[in-house]
Amino acid sequence: MINIAEMTSPDVGAAIKKGFTTAVFAVGSNEQHGPCLPLSTDTVLGDALAEAVAGKLGKALKAPTVNVGCSEHHMRFPGTITLRKETLQHVIRDYVDGLAKHGFKRIVVLPSHGGNFGPLAEIAGELGDAHPGVKVVVYHDLQAFAGTMMRTGVGLGVSPEASGAHAGESEVSMMMHVAGGLVKESMVSKSRGYVGKFDEEVAMRIFQEGIGALSPIGVLGDARGASAEHGKAYVEDMAEDIVKYIESC
Repeated sequence: MINIAEMTSPDVGAAIKKGFTTAVFAVGSNEQHGPCLPLSTDTVLGDALAEAVAGKLGKALKAPTVNVGCSEHHMRFPGTITLRKETLQHVIRDYVDGLAKHGFKRIVVLPSHGGNFGPLAEIAGELGDAHPGVKVVVYHDLQAFAGTMMRTGVGLGVSPEASGAHAGESEVSMMMHVAGGLVKESMVSKSRGYVGKFDEEVAMRIFQEGIGALSPIGVLGDARGASAEHGKAYVEDMAEDIVKYIESC
C-alpha cells in the first residue's frame, strides 16, 4: 500500500524508516467539466496520476490530493469553487512543510488542473529553499502536460483538437478508465466544445476572459469517441513523462 490516506500513522512512520522517503501529491480542483464529467474530475485524475507516478518512482508514497485550486476562469459555471492564488500558495507551503517534518526527503508537487500551474511555478524555488536537505520538485510545465495528452491521442487516432485540454476526449477517456461510474455517458455525445488549437495564447485568453469565451459548455475538445481503453493509455503515458521530468531534476 502506498496511499497515505488509507494507511495508519504507524504504517506511514514504518514506511519512511524503510526508505519510502518520497511523497507525491496532486493539486486538483472542484470546477465544471462540461456536460458529462463531475466537478471533481481534476482531483480524481490527480489521485490516479499521483498514485501511478509514486508507483513508478519506487520507494514513494502518494499523499492526499488538494481538491480545490485556482479556478476563477470557470466561475461562470455553477458548482465551481476557487481559491485566490495566494491562498493556494499558502496551502502548498504548509503542506510541503508538514511532509518535510515527517522525514520525507523528496516531495513532488503535481498540479492536475491548468489553473494551478502558474501559481505553483511562482513558489517552486521558494519551496526548495525553505527545506535544506529536502528536494522539492514542482511539475509546472502546462504545455508539456497538455502536450503529452495530445501526442498520446494522435497515436490513438485522435486529433489534438478533439483530445482537448479540458473535458475533451482525453479527460473523458481517463475518467472512464479510473472512475467510469462518475461519467454521465448519456451526455458524452453532447460534449463537443472548442476544437481549435491550444497554445500559450489560447491558454492566456482562457485565464483572462474565462473558458466561456471559447466554449459556452466549458469544454476544450470533443469527447465523442472517448473510451476507457484510451484512458488507460493517457494515464500511462502522462505518468511516464512526469517520472522522467522528476528524475531529471
